[in-house]
Amino acid sequence: MRINDKIKVLAYAVSLAFGSPLLATNALAVETNAEVATATTSALTTNTRSTLDSGSTSPRKVSPNVQERILNFNDLGYSGSILMQGSESQVYVGFGSRLDEITSKATLSLDFIPSPALLSVVSHMKVYFNNELMSVISIADGTQGKKVQASIPLDPRLFSNYNQLRFEMIGDIDQLCRDPNHASIWAEISQNSHIALQVQKTQIANDLSLLPAPFFDQRDMTSLVLPMVIGDNADIDEIKALGIASSYFGSLAEWRKTSFPVLQDEAPDDHAIVFVTNDNKPEFLKDYPDVDGPYLQMISHPSKPYVKLLVVSGRDNKDLIKAVKGLAFGQHLLTGPIAKVTRIQQIKPRKPYDAPNWVNTERPVTLAEMVKDQNRLQIEGQTPPPVTVDFQLPPDLFTWQSNGIPFELAYRYSPQNDNSGSRMSLSINNQFIKAFPLTSEGESQHADRLRIPLLDDASLSDKGEVHIPAFKVGSRNNLKFEFGFSSPTSGGALKDGALTCQSIQPSKQYAAIDANSYVDFSGFAHYIQMPNMRSFANSGFPFTRMADLSDTVIVLPEQPTQGEIETFANMMGRFAANTGYPAVNIELTNKWSEKALQDKDILTIGIEQNLKEVSENYSPNMLLNDELRLSQLPSKNENQQGKNWVSPATSEPQPADLVEISAKGNFAAITSYQSPFSPQRTVVNILANSAPALNLVNEALNDTSKVDSMFGSVITIRDNSIASFNVGEHYYVGHLPVWQLVMYHFSQYPILMSFAALLLVILVTLALWRVLRRIARSRIEDTE
Repeated sequence: MRINDKIKVLAYAVSLAFGSPLLATNALAVETNAEVATATTSALTTNTRSTLDSGSTSPRKVSPNVQERILNFNDLGYSGSILMQGSESQVYVGFGSRLDEITSKATLSLDFIPSPALLSVVSHMKVYFNNELMSVISIADGTQGKKVQASIPLDPRLFSNYNQLRFEMIGDIDQLCRDPNHASIWAEISQNSHIALQVQKTQIANDLSLLPAPFFDQRDMTSLVLPMVIGDNADIDEIKALGIASSYFGSLAEWRKTSFPVLQDEAPDDHAIVFVTNDNKPEFLKDYPDVDGPYLQMISHPSKPYVKLLVVSGRDNKDLIKAVKGLAFGQHLLTGPIAKVTRIQQIKPRKPYDAPNWVNTERPVTLAEMVKDQNRLQIEGQTPPPVTVDFQLPPDLFTWQSNGIPFELAYRYSPQNDNSGSRMSLSINNQFIKAFPLTSEGESQHADRLRIPLLDDASLSDKGEVHIPAFKVGSRNNLKFEFGFSSPTSGGALKDGALTCQSIQPSKQYAAIDANSYVDFSGFAHYIQMPNMRSFANSGFPFTRMADLSDTVIVLPEQPTQGEIETFANMMGRFAANTGYPAVNIELTNKWSEKALQDKDILTIGIEQNLKEVSENYSPNMLLNDELRLSQLPSKNENQQGKNWVSPATSEPQPADLVEISAKGNFAAITSYQSPFSPQRTVVNILANSAPALNLVNEALNDTSKVDSMFGSVITIRDNSIASFNVGEHYYVGHLPVWQLVMYHFSQYPILMSFAALLLVILVTLALWRVLRRIARSRIEDTE
């Protein structure tokens, strides 16, 4: 950039209250200009500096506007009531505080039901906030067995990045003989309990080192809603850059719901990503100076000082793509308010099924690799919460007729009395697998379990190999280890005519799953019947087979609407949330070309009719044309006795009925079928009759209850319901060994297999007879 151009950039930066520009990049290269940095620092000594917190000694300004925010316990990971069993039992509830907000007031609204057996006065609930006692709630007479509601102020001075509520119950049921572990001592906290916050926005520095905050704040447990702003003249490459950016932020979202509203030539009301080229600038940034390459810059909103914009700029759209790739890979190199991406290069291509969020299927994987924090593998308490390990598998893992998935399990626990009834139960996807008794010596009672050395004197260890039933393994899985510790019997006894009590202290039990325990998914082939909307809804398959979506082409209309661009952005964010990796190698086009679509999985948005023109043999299962809707429906066969006819029908997927409806109202559909260009590839169409109807697709995919109802080849989505149909031709993608391929497909025809086996026996017998006859004839001739 020439000196004059740099001065222009500087002047505009100061006018928008920019910070000092340091130019940096990714594992790319870094370009720095000390003159511009020095000049900007000097300029910020003017009155402009008073409107900005640029990381200097000036205090951060707080917005006078107060916003109300409610955090329900069911939004913080508790899908049901929280049980507290035994005296001194504890429950923890965590939540975060955003970087750009200050909490001025907080109130905990607690609903719980105490056991009807609890004694008043001596029984109570203690509430801690960040290890500081906030309140004690007494169990008064008449409240036992009834809902108790309490409003507890939380000291805003105690708020930090990550906050923790701790509930401790002290209970008693007998004034004479105290048994702290009695089954009658319990309380259940309602999932409707909530935390009411009053927050105020605060100005933060224009510093790229804060990324991905404030655009995505990991401490924020709520859904990610991040607007994407483009100019009116955005072409297909600028839309591609937008999709890569949404995939980057989607890869960070993890379990959160995601939404990426697209604004065309509109100023956003909240933190947003803005795409600017020298020839296409949103109206509210029309004076943004031209640049000489791909840049990333954080600025304050021109009219809202508490709102930040991440400006992705470039000379053209190729620069935008380079800039967002630099954002995706170079976050740890970014500092200052502005950075230039000078080079980015993929050194090693991605391999199939190597998504960071997916379990490695080429080698055994330890539990330490499957959890972010190994402390989650340890629990404490008389009735501790279960240890849970969530993991995701490729949905096409072929486990047919396997003996199970090896799982070498090791765990430690506080010593228990023999035959006490204490046990550890293992379940996967809420299906019980096996229970292991907990003993005083840690010795296995099963032949397949081995003893390992003790770690210390206070805990014992068991080790064994478990086979997880393969039919329980899906694309998303949950391993659960539940420790149940029995408590010794206590109470009163008559001795010499007097009541004597045996005092028992609350027992603090400990248990931990060994982080070196491993599960082995290696040795399984990848093979799946398609179309399969369940695998698409749960994990984005087949597009997510490559984490960077390098085997995917997305086809948009030649003149995509704002709603279609937004659907594209939402799908990119969702795919990346499944893989944990940004879709940096996605191909986007608005033209149908057999050469471009050859050997690619294809996602189309709103252009069903175009594919019909390309493939003459294609017979659609679902068509939308304005208010007209056409659908083919499957038949019900003998294998579906007792099931609704829209349930999956793998053996008879051929259409049996056709219906055509003309109606108004929001209606969307997702259909899937084999690619007409490659037999191992899949086409998925996202269709809708209006822009609001397109939003139904993202809402449905963000709703776990609706995702659970998705299967087959056609999904129809209305405002309040969805329906799935398994209709049309089926095909298989993946590869199997020849012998396994034959056995699998012939297993559906047992009579044919019997005839084939009989024919094989006959052929082998005839071959052996001919060989033996020739040998016998040879011996006779030699003898003569």
